Amino acid sequence: MMLRNLVYVALVCWCTPAFAIIDGVKADVDAFRSYVSIRATSPFPSQNGKEINACGGTLIAPHWVLTAAHCWPSYEAALTGDEPVFVGVNLGPDGLFEQKLRIVDYVLAPTKPGHERLDAALLKLGEDATLYGAQIASIFEGNLAIGTATTTVGLGQGHEGDPLLYYGSQVTDSDLCDSPRVDYDGRHDFCVGIPGSTQRAGYGDSGGPLFVLGGGNGDEYQLAGIVKGGVKANATGIEETENIRYTDVNKLQDWISATTGCTFGASQNGSSSGHEVICASSTPDAPLTGTYWKINTIFGNEIGVVNNNREPQIIFRGGDANTLMATVGCNKISASFTQGEATLSIGPVRATRMACFGAVAKAENDLLDLLERVAGYEINGDSLVLIGPDGTVLAELSAVYL
Repeated sequence: MMLRNLVYVALVCWCTPAFAIIDGVKADVDAFRSYVSIRATSPFPSQNGKEINACGGTLIAPHWVLTAAHCWPSYEAALTGDEPVFVGVNLGPDGLFEQKLRIVDYVLAPTKPGHERLDAALLKLGEDATLYGAQIASIFEGNLAIGTATTTVGLGQGHEGDPLLYYGSQVTDSDLCDSPRVDYDGRHDFCVGIPGSTQRAGYGDSGGPLFVLGGGNGDEYQLAGIVKGGVKANATGIEETENIRYTDVNKLQDWISATTGCTFGASQNGSSSGHEVICASSTPDAPLTGTYWKINTIFGNEIGVVNNNREPQIIFRGGDANTLMATVGCNKISASFTQGEATLSIGPVRATRMACFGAVAKAENDLLDLLERVAGYEINGDSLVLIGPDGTVLAELSAVYL
């Protein structure tokens, strides 16, 4: 734990220097609604536990954010059972996010043998970020020739209320980044700098986006790179050159599609709103009838197997009769039901008359109450929720394939 905390502090120090972006200018957030921020509590005592931007990222599909693999200390807790990790989406001109969405999974990009590190990761969100006004970035597929104008946006430390900043630069010669002091691979990285600058070309967020103007009208900010890191000026000091290494997002498209299940169409009329992203569900929706549905929760309370009794379950049997069988491990419960496209009516309910005790008795009473209150249902892959008349979730179930 101590080592992980030290690594995290080192990461934050790297990602969030004292100034957000050198000579940065306040950005028009309407042009960069694909930008997201991985949020964290500051480890610096002087900041009194303020929330900061640990790393930047870009929305590339409704539930997916593209960021850097080296940012993993900021999102690894999403899978370790520690505190939840959230990303802020749709940053407003007041420096506040429209919503903060939980990270539920992440995937690091694989590096081919003999290549330098491929510094990219995909974060899966618990909700569709576009429902909160965030926009999906289209990917720049043009030639990143030397001299191509680029734009970096970021928050640096990014406290609540800090504005999004940007600075301009351009693609430079790979030799300026291909130093033995850093990992750089021209097969999937490229180099960016500010000609004539005597200092590092802005600080940008680690994992944050680099944009190039493209699209049908040439006025759409398209995602070209992910901030990988600076270039050390010498072997012993902390000084860096004016150049920054970026991961080429265009080289990631096959991996992004394979991981997310999404395909990316060309943007239309140079507008990000015309950028077509089609994401197929990774799991086809299980049918309501003929499926063994394991009961996970009723009225928000977890339901499990008690004293080696039968597993809590509901099976809807289709056909002319439309009957269901259910139990939480004590009595057998049956009922008729009527199913619509999203509506579900159950009753009358019948049960055998065995005596139930303790937790099983309470769970059975909840199940009987649930069946009488159900008015609708929703299936997403292998998950089923039963819904009350007012739209509240009454129970959560999952399909079990025997």
